[in-house]
Amino acid sequence: MLKIHLLSLLVLGFTISVSPSNTKYELNYSRIKPGEKLFYTAHWGFLNIGSASTIVDNKLYKIGSTICYKIDVEGRTNGLAKMFYVRDKWTAYVDSSNILTHKSSRSIREGRFTLDEMVEFDHDNKKATVKVFDKTKKQFQIKKIYDTPENIRDIVAGFMVVRMIELDRTKKGSVFTINGFYEDEGYKIDVVYHGIEIIKVNNKSIKCHKIKPIVPKNSIFDGQNSIEVWLSNDEKQNIIRIKAKMFVGSILFELAQS
Repeated sequence: MLKIHLLSLLVLGFTISVSPSNTKYELNYSRIKPGEKLFYTAHWGFLNIGSASTIVDNKLYKIGSTICYKIDVEGRTNGLAKMFYVRDKWTAYVDSSNILTHKSSRSIREGRFTLDEMVEFDHDNKKATVKVFDKTKKQFQIKKIYDTPENIRDIVAGFMVVRMIELDRTKKGSVFTINGFYEDEGYKIDVVYHGIEIIKVNNKSIKCHKIKPIVPKNSIFDGQNSIEVWLSNDEKQNIIRIKAKMFVGSILFELAQS
């Protein structure tokens, strides 16, 4: 059966939870707009199993001396998938000038499993301090302090940054290395740019850029080419579709409203 935790991971997309570490790829930071709202639907075969959203707050926030955007990402199951109860929320405060994460949190409600976690990023010293809410003491306690690569981003900032890569200036077949921090560890994955493809979403043809990560061997996804991502070939470069082939079928995420 479908694992509950898998849905929460795919709400953001395995590939869009990363950020480019190769500086030769130009980023267009102007694509992030305060007040932006994107809504997605999730399908497992013919079933509509859930929804997700990303919202950029209208206001700017200050973390230390850094002016930040506040970005919320939420995912939930619905309909027949309510038997796999999911109500998850991620929040990130990211530098408005370079989209580096300075503080992030996640509230996970999946079946009987709950988790409230906060991460504070120290970019000068390349550290990430992970705190978990202690239900007995009713406060956040330090779980561990991790070493991180330079210019690390959390899963939410990675969602935004992939949209900022100037894919129009990228040659088909190009590979770029990405890095990120998720679930207490850093990682690096290669992503291949597959050029332009026209797809149909909600009876509408959309010209898109297509990318694929080379997925490490795991027990969830079916092969290293099991995940595909399509981004609109326009100024916004929104993520339009994510398709993930698993050992128990495929999950499809599509943009429903922007």
